[in-house]
Amino acid sequence: MRHHGRLGSGLILVLLVSWCGPLPTTAGAEGPGRAHGRYYEPVEVPGEVLVPLQGASLSKLAVYSFRKGSFSPLLFQIDELTPEGSFILTLGPEANPDEGNGILDRQDLVVFMARDASEKAPEGLAPEGADLAVAVQLKDPVTGGQTWVYVARFPTAPSLCALKPVSVLIDQGGVFNFRFPTYGYDAIINEQEKKPIPTIFINKLWVTPEAGGNGKNILDRQKIRGEISFLGGIIKVPINEKIVSGGVVAYKPGPVRILIHSTMYPLLPLKIKGPRFYIDSVMVDTLTLTTTIVDVPFDPGSLITEMTLSFGTDLSPEAKGMRYYNSTHLQGFPIDGEMDESERKFNEAKDEWRLVTGAQGTQIQFTRFDPKFLTDGKSYSTYSDNEKEERPPENYPGDIGYASDKIVVKSLPAGAYHIETFGCVPYAFYRPEGLNREFLQEILQIATSPLEIEVQGKKAPNQAGQSRVLVKK
Repeated sequence: MRHHGRLGSGLILVLLVSWCGPLPTTAGAEGPGRAHGRYYEPVEVPGEVLVPLQGASLSKLAVYSFRKGSFSPLLFQIDELTPEGSFILTLGPEANPDEGNGILDRQDLVVFMARDASEKAPEGLAPEGADLAVAVQLKDPVTGGQTWVYVARFPTAPSLCALKPVSVLIDQGGVFNFRFPTYGYDAIINEQEKKPIPTIFINKLWVTPEAGGNGKNILDRQKIRGEISFLGGIIKVPINEKIVSGGVVAYKPGPVRILIHSTMYPLLPLKIKGPRFYIDSVMVDTLTLTTTIVDVPFDPGSLITEMTLSFGTDLSPEAKGMRYYNSTHLQGFPIDGEMDESERKFNEAKDEWRLVTGAQGTQIQFTRFDPKFLTDGKSYSTYSDNEKEERPPENYPGDIGYASDKIVVKSLPAGAYHIETFGCVPYAFYRPEGLNREFLQEILQIATSPLEIEVQGKKAPNQAGQSRVLVKK
């Protein structure tokens, strides 16, 4: 195990990017505006389709758009992967920067935001000083629209204007928080051997005024609740986010996205070997994309008889006045800490998406469970807006718009099981007159109908809007 920086060391990371003043992001060939779903879609171009650039030094590459007759540099990063498919994560006790080679390989990814793509440049034209520029075409499979960016190679590392910070990750003892264009959040901090261990779980979240929020914390906390039964139900162990040990073990901060790998496991009695949770999170602009792997060990003496787990978010008193919607309840429910008759009749069929929205801001998400989970089990979506119903640990007693996804599984055999989560905090989504369904569907298309990438006849799907495994086990 390599140690490349420890968490909780007073480190403040400011991500610096190329900055030449604000780039236009209007509709059409200039990229979608904030009221369109594609505005929020990141793009990753695999080195596999960038054949002419393979083997180039990463420090000699840059990404450009072509607008109104000239090239402009774009915000980008290049994520290196090992040949086996693990991301190179540069910080944390299990970081692996020594496994990167600093050159563009087939498995590496050039990452930028779709909204920064623009017009097609004349054939053979390249940014000044570049010895090669490779055109990357992005096609919208829904509208048929097309835009382009150019990945350019230079003889030496290019000078890309002055640098300006766009994201800040603060890791300072008892503080681990993130700042993005539309929101910020503080993470829950666990303790191990009297040392603070940051997790990826949300403790506080606020939507910025620029994004249509009021800057006040709308979350009680992100909650995990459940119970695991062993040995035919003789031993039953409750599960929540505070009695689960572990946390963030490796991460990479970048100007476009932050990659975080966490390892967590419940503390079980009698030295029973329970499941281990690997949580891989990609945080990019307004999106949070998470894959949780539940790794159930093979141990005949401790086979899981039954497991009940729920993953959800409870809101704070500041969220009162917002409204909850999901794919089943399109009329929505007022969030006020009191259950009315329609809320008590909540349909617990697993939803396709859910959201909360109001003058405080908007948060959209969906969760997908590995079908293997459901071979001998079932999934549900639950909702409680009863301030008298307490579920400790919590920052504010009682349920306020508490929504969760729940699975009940019997006789879970050894193996790895995936849970995928998509979250978005968009700009100005809220409408007092009701749910903005068209805008919502456009945002969900980031995951369901991603942009199509083509480079010199080679095609690749855009996977940047989907969660993924960052570290192969």
